[in-house]
Amino acid sequence: MPYVFPADLADEIRARWQSYAAHQAAPPLPSPAPLRHILETAFFASFEREEGRAPRFVLCCAATPSVPRDGDEGNVPFLPLNERRPLSVESIRALAPAVSPKNAAVLVHCPAGSDDASECVITGILHIGGDFGRARSGRSLYHRSAPFALTIDVRDAGELHVYQGGIKLAAIKAGRLQDQVAFSSLEFLPITDILARGERQLAARVTPPAHEPPRDSSDFEWTALLATILAVVNGVKEHGHGGMLLLVAPGSEATLPVRLKYDVEPDVRILSERFTAFLNARHAFADAQWRRRANEHDAPDAVTQSALSSAVLEAEVELGDAVDLIAQLSAVDGALVVGADLRVLGFGAEIVLDAAAAVTAYEAGGHWGFSGPRVPVDSHSFGMRHRSALRCVSVSDSTAAFVVSQDGTVSFFWKLGQEVLLKRNVNTANPSMVGGW
Repeated sequence: MPYVFPADLADEIRARWQSYAAHQAAPPLPSPAPLRHILETAFFASFEREEGRAPRFVLCCAATPSVPRDGDEGNVPFLPLNERRPLSVESIRALAPAVSPKNAAVLVHCPAGSDDASECVITGILHIGGDFGRARSGRSLYHRSAPFALTIDVRDAGELHVYQGGIKLAAIKAGRLQDQVAFSSLEFLPITDILARGERQLAARVTPPAHEPPRDSSDFEWTALLATILAVVNGVKEHGHGGMLLLVAPGSEATLPVRLKYDVEPDVRILSERFTAFLNARHAFADAQWRRRANEHDAPDAVTQSALSSAVLEAEVELGDAVDLIAQLSAVDGALVVGADLRVLGFGAEIVLDAAAAVTAYEAGGHWGFSGPRVPVDSHSFGMRHRSALRCVSVSDSTAAFVVSQDGTVSFFWKLGQEVLLKRNVNTANPSMVGGW
């Protein structure tokens, strides 16, 4: 299919620009002509090749040399160039290999109010920091804020993701605008019961805060559990080979029609242990904050508070490392099987069902998956990995499947009653962050 640049992308961004900046005035947005020039240049640069590889880069567009972080957290560190470069496909192709999209961006200066696209020039490199990228993928719930400016993340040929600060406004893939769900957690409400069973299994190892309202800590735990699962899915995406994650509620493992090539000792719980250590560190810190705000006479002092905060960050880094370890297991043929309590059951799983047997599934519409139109789909219209996921979910109890295609898109399968539902191209970004990854 030929790539077609959507002429209304700039208009779409302009229409959404003010509505997404709820807590403060929106940052400056380039005028229509410069905005279109920036988007078109990024789009056409995405098809270039440098030493046989497609460029992967991030542009940050601002009207001033200093770019603030979202939420008044100071300015983003900046490496200026003595000689400004015109914003062109050639300039991006030459500079992109030197600017890692994991922690940096090419800074494009766009004078405020100017309608002259030629005044948009490359002035330097922003050091955004790697923690924000890790947070988007679910590996971190604490992070420094994104640049409070227009940011364009180019991930593949014809694939652009446009942000205002940390909020995704629009995405384009294969020349088509993509639907955007503001919070990824809305995609996965159908598996609330599966996650709840996982939470109950983990509860014995978690010390809840004594002072924070139970609803606050419970909401945090649910979000953190979903974020950890999605971080594993995103780890599979980053490896680029595709894969499948089967998520099963504790107690339903025996219903899975799988043969594990590599099963894991049940007492080894690296991921779940790192997760509960993170929750306990976070709850201790939250309790200390509540006691200080209440001016209790025995509230922790500043030194203790700092130590508790450092313990949370250290526990989060260790959890992220465990996520990377588990996600890599999907590199072998077969599915990765994980319990909703984050216990790894095994990997290289073969689904032992008749591949020729047809299973009727319904493609769910709407942002919540339960509502909206359901379109019947024939299982034979899918590839082998998707057919296997569909068949597995259809016969298993309390099981969901995430299928990652080699192009990075994720399909989500679950069961509602006796019906198997699926949703394609789901948003797997950190559920605590607005906008997609």
